[in-house]
Amino acid sequence: MAGERGLIGDLAFEELGRVAEIEASVFPEPLSLGELERLYRAPFVRYLAIREEGRLAAYFGFQVFGPTAHVISNATDPAYRQRGYGGRILQEAEPVARGMGARWFQGEVRLSNESQRRVLRRIGWREIGRCAAFFGNGEDAYIVFRCFGEGERP
Repeated sequence: MAGERGLIGDLAFEELGRVAEIEASVFPEPLSLGELERLYRAPFVRYLAIREEGRLAAYFGFQVFGPTAHVISNATDPAYRQRGYGGRILQEAEPVARGMGARWFQGEVRLSNESQRRVLRRIGWREIGRCAAFFGNGEDAYIVFRCFGEGERP
């Protein structure tokens, strides 16, 4: 419906060009359009999107390997920041990943990406380790983890 904000759904293949643009604007080592297309078509990969008035505002991609849903990337278009989309899409992806057989999310975050680290801590993710020179430019990464259902009562 026109005018609605923050609609979430599956990312369409046709939106990968916009994902590549967002990646290039927010990540020091963005995925190329070719890499995104390859990942999108890979088995057990899912990309979710938040759209505002029909425009891609945020996305989250992950691939399920057994009980692990490994984060590919999570970003918000700079024009749509400060609306809570980054954390919201991660939370709404949890039942999707569960439905694919995953029991937790695991990913890597640059030490310098304090805004993403803050979002993750706020929604219950933990930094469980540090990996030296993980990224291509030599920057270390925090290994981040979110066990599904953690903190919930049966």
